[in-house]
Formats: sequence, structure tokens, C-alpha cells
Amino acid sequence: MLQDPENFEEWELEVWAENLATAQAKCGFIAQRVGLTEVINVSQETKNPSRNGTFRFVCWFKSESQGNDDDNSDD
Repeated sequence: MLQDPENFEEWELEVWAENLATAQAKCGFIAQRVGLTEVINVSQETKNPSRNGTFRFVCWFKSESQGNDDDNSDD
């Protein structure tokens, strides 16, 4: 869960999975590992399976900004 919902960025990542449920689980795992990240949506991008029987999905995330882009720092 985001601690500062006003300070966030959205991003996406491609995953390969056998079905939507597996893709959602993979996206959830990624969000957990990144920290301060929520899965917004998971969408299937391919209709035909690859040679190994998987489909391409896109995980849509919302992450709390880390504030590393501070241009006002004087070092």
C-alpha cells in the first residue's frame, strides 16, 4: 500500500504466463519485491500462445516516488 498517494509514478512490465491468474500472481510478486507498489491492472497482450504455451501480459503498477530526482540539492 502506498504511504503517500499524492507522490507516485506509474510504470509497466511485461511477463509471460500460461493464464491471467498466473500473470496476476507474477505481477503481485513483483510489486511485493519492489515495495511501496500496487498492481493497477494486468492485461493480456497476445491471443495466441508462444511455442512454450505462454501468453504475453503487461503488469501496470503504481509506485510511490522515491524522491531521487531532487534538483534542489546543493552538494
